[in-house]
Amino acid sequence: MPASITIIGMGACGSAAFAEMTIRLAASPVPGLTINLVERDEDLGPGLAFGTDQPGHLLNTESRLMGLYAHETGDFRRWLGERRPLDPEAVEYAPRHEYGLYIRHVLDAAMARAAEAGVEVHVHRGEAAAIEGDRDGARVRLADGTVFDSDYTLLALGTPQPVRFEELDGRPGYVDFPWPAARLREGIDREADVIVLGSSLSAIDTLATLLDQDHRGLIRFVSKDGMLPRVEIPRPEETYPRRHFTLGEMHRLIRERGPRFSIVDLFRLFRREAEEAVGAPVDWRAEDRTDRPALDLLPTDMARAEAGEEVFQRILTSARFEASAMWDLLGPRDRARFGRWLAPHFATARFTMPMVNARRLAAAAARGQLHVHAGVVTTEWDADEGMFLSRLADGTVLRAPVVVNATGTAMKLDEIPDALVRDLVDRGWLHAHPSGGVEAHRHSGAVITRDRGAPRLYAIGQLVNGVQRDTNAVWFNVACAERTVQDILTKITGEQE
Repeated sequence: MPASITIIGMGACGSAAFAEMTIRLAASPVPGLTINLVERDEDLGPGLAFGTDQPGHLLNTESRLMGLYAHETGDFRRWLGERRPLDPEAVEYAPRHEYGLYIRHVLDAAMARAAEAGVEVHVHRGEAAAIEGDRDGARVRLADGTVFDSDYTLLALGTPQPVRFEELDGRPGYVDFPWPAARLREGIDREADVIVLGSSLSAIDTLATLLDQDHRGLIRFVSKDGMLPRVEIPRPEETYPRRHFTLGEMHRLIRERGPRFSIVDLFRLFRREAEEAVGAPVDWRAEDRTDRPALDLLPTDMARAEAGEEVFQRILTSARFEASAMWDLLGPRDRARFGRWLAPHFATARFTMPMVNARRLAAAAARGQLHVHAGVVTTEWDADEGMFLSRLADGTVLRAPVVVNATGTAMKLDEIPDALVRDLVDRGWLHAHPSGGVEAHRHSGAVITRDRGAPRLYAIGQLVNGVQRDTNAVWFNVACAERTVQDILTKITGEQE
């Protein structure tokens, strides 16, 4: 019987999956196959993350790792080099709008490939509101009432805005999400003080947007840990020769000692790797950034990055391709321990900022415009003062007429307000993973549900962050897209045979 596949969300993840599909179908056609592409924005491709035209919004990953084709991480760099001169040896953190153009290029090529292969493609511009039916005959329903069949549905929902600080919604001066950038460009007085909730990459993007508009007011980052991302090393795509912090060593421990592998084991292997790289014991207490002023550490981080001496980052960056499998070795208890003990420190060394952004932060701090505060307890609206108040654990109260929620994308399932997600949860077809997102198979992305008659659902990207962990990295989602597409097409051809 003819089959149908639907991809809901045509940002980077959905585009990568569609491109992989057309490559495989051009080589091995599936008679009668229909592909539906659903995107609520008018423009397919860039999505929320890469649809910005803000000049200060740069990719946080070097161009050599941003290709949208499986096993071709350097494709974006090649495409970029055809458009403008690039120093072959230099790192390149391209503006995000350029990456949006690249996604459109990949999508256009995939559309042409599908047409040549005789694959029927339907583009639906609208918001998916529900998936109905069962395993034998599912249908996607859009908010405008459009309904179409879908035997296999891939949820590629991109960067979901989180439901956090709902009590601030509707207050004058509150911006609940820094994307799209027009939210920050419009309506914020350049002289106004601003509290930015968060101190990681989303907060830095917020700062870039404000500074691009010649903002002159005070900007305060407030977060629980008060840590800034470290500064990315030169040529981060180069592999560090790890000997201890490897998937092989972890499996050896499991084989020799039994199945129990803990977060303590994970850190011991990392510590051994780091101390061997440094050539001496590491003072781990000194490396703890908790309660240390982030802006005081920034000049040292910049100097280390320029000299290529960021050992922790080098190790974690080189382990990127094994990170998801390493995460899979930890049980639920140890994953929770990771979140409590190591996650903030891991994030600062793994999800780093380009040097150009570090210099911008340092300059803002030097002129007294930027401050970073740890220990935030509450942020609330004070109607009497007509101000937002951020209270810190040490008793300090920060005041500002503007608050921007830059705490990042939704991680937990109950933080995602998307209408389709809520519908699938209500139907009992999506279940929360204890570490974030939904339950799904790590390799294929197939959604795990307790209802054997549920439609055949797959997920990619942030929606499966608890299972696959590294879902904020484009290269990782591209690799996952390849496996997901392979699983879907294998099942379709198997059923047709």
